[in-house]
Amino acid sequence: MQLALSLFGPFRACLNGQVVKIGSRRARAMLAMLALAPRASLSRDRLAATLWPDRAEEQARASLRQELSSLRRALGGQGAEILLADTSCVSLAEGVLAGDFGDPADGEFLDGLDLKSEPFDDWRRQEHARLTATGDPAPGTQASTDPVGSSAGPSDAAADDIFDNPSVLIMGFVAASAEPDDMSFATGLVIDLRTSLSLWRGFPVIAPEAIGWKTDRDGDLLDIARSVCADYVISGAIQRAGDRIRVSVSLTGIDRGHLVWSEAFDGQMADIFEMQEAISRAVVARVAPEIGRAEAARVVRQRPANIAAWHLVAQTDELERLGGEGYGTPESNRAQLPLLEEAVRLEPDYARAWARLARYYFRSGLQGWIADRDAAFASAHENGERAVAADPREWEGQAILALTMIFGTHAFGPGRFHALEAVRLNPSAPYARHGCGCALEWTGEPEEALRHLRAIFELNPNYPNRAAALGDITTCELFAGRMEAAVEAARQLRDIAPEYNRGLQRVAVTLGHAGETAEAARALETVLALQPDFDEEYVRQTYPYARPEHVEIIIDGLRLAGWKG
Repeated sequence: MQLALSLFGPFRACLNGQVVKIGSRRARAMLAMLALAPRASLSRDRLAATLWPDRAEEQARASLRQELSSLRRALGGQGAEILLADTSCVSLAEGVLAGDFGDPADGEFLDGLDLKSEPFDDWRRQEHARLTATGDPAPGTQASTDPVGSSAGPSDAAADDIFDNPSVLIMGFVAASAEPDDMSFATGLVIDLRTSLSLWRGFPVIAPEAIGWKTDRDGDLLDIARSVCADYVISGAIQRAGDRIRVSVSLTGIDRGHLVWSEAFDGQMADIFEMQEAISRAVVARVAPEIGRAEAARVVRQRPANIAAWHLVAQTDELERLGGEGYGTPESNRAQLPLLEEAVRLEPDYARAWARLARYYFRSGLQGWIADRDAAFASAHENGERAVAADPREWEGQAILALTMIFGTHAFGPGRFHALEAVRLNPSAPYARHGCGCALEWTGEPEEALRHLRAIFELNPNYPNRAAALGDITTCELFAGRMEAAVEAARQLRDIAPEYNRGLQRVAVTLGHAGETAEAARALETVLALQPDFDEEYVRQTYPYARPEHVEIIIDGLRLAGWKG
């Protein structure tokens, strides 16, 4: 059996050389999604949510069952052997796909296949950019190689438009008790609410990290909001009694200090996502100048079906919050691992949990918390792909996949694509901006990188990983030829993080090139004390710049600082 698909121009399917007539647009869309998925397999939940986003879960799953039956009939007597399905997944039989997916010169990707589904439009946009950036991957696989410096990828031109609109600060919510379970629940709720608001993409959303997770009990609400230049502030409290929950939320305008809106939401634990949705819509209706414009810019999220899995991830949010600046401690990261592994065991398609697992392994490889760096990056890459495969709209999965591709496999084109996609999906996320700035630094685009790196500090002046962001800013200014700005950033980095090894390497490089040899030598001395085995092999392995001249700038700067490696 050989199934050949043409995805550029009008959709066309041929089975064993014979054209297959597939009348249903959703059946064609499902076949295309399966063909381009890793291992040619997707979960039923993912397919149902993408193809029927406007229907209730049970109704969408029933529609999926009907569409599977009709597609099998269209494929003839071999339909059941080609299109496989169990209670959780739908797959194409191994080896059934033949050839490539057509030539972009033949026309638009899936031309005319309009489902009036934003999740499907997002998927189609992502796959079109990936295929045209990297060439056709083998059927049923992800692309892993790229042309360096490819300009293909999602447009981020509108990402900075949010700064033209009023900004909204989300404070920490007051928990009814100081019990760890209630505290982690409050943290998880606020982080999820922050993401729900950010995905409207019409205005900047300032996260509670920017104010040190203060609540309205920790000082004057207006003063706290003004410290980060917010126009509106959201404050709130939660009370839990068994499975019952009450969330009280207020929106305050900062210019006159007036209460814009306040409401209490009551329900069961299982209603938490509906509460977040209601709160998000209420805030947007009062902040966005035109609700229709905000609606058009919104990203629809895939919610976990299992509230226990969500709560496990919420506990990792609290561990992250308490773990300290930057990447946190090795201990705070390791404590997240069993919680995330249990979350994906309970819900195998929980995209955010897979993204957090990828983040854990990426950090561990970069920081040396796992001895085998290559194995850590490989695990990060695999988990990042699982996150994006489960839900392409999961911005955090896109961001971490970008970094693992660049550092782990030096796949610069796909890495650049995923980094830009993270910002497109959530332009208010400092982590997405940082990942994008970092990716563009490595692909040789320092000016574009700086635009995203500077946006971090507009969104969060107290960004917890600001030392790493300053390291990227330092190097990008150096690559752009602005020595004075590079030196200023390098000294600021050194002063706030005097033992941050990766940052001090950038400091030594920059000050070496600037002729500040004494300062450069002191920074290098600290680097060698923190990392006695620091050598040229390490530099070339962990500074994977697409442009060889940028690697040489790093090595030359270290030598100007007195390095003999």
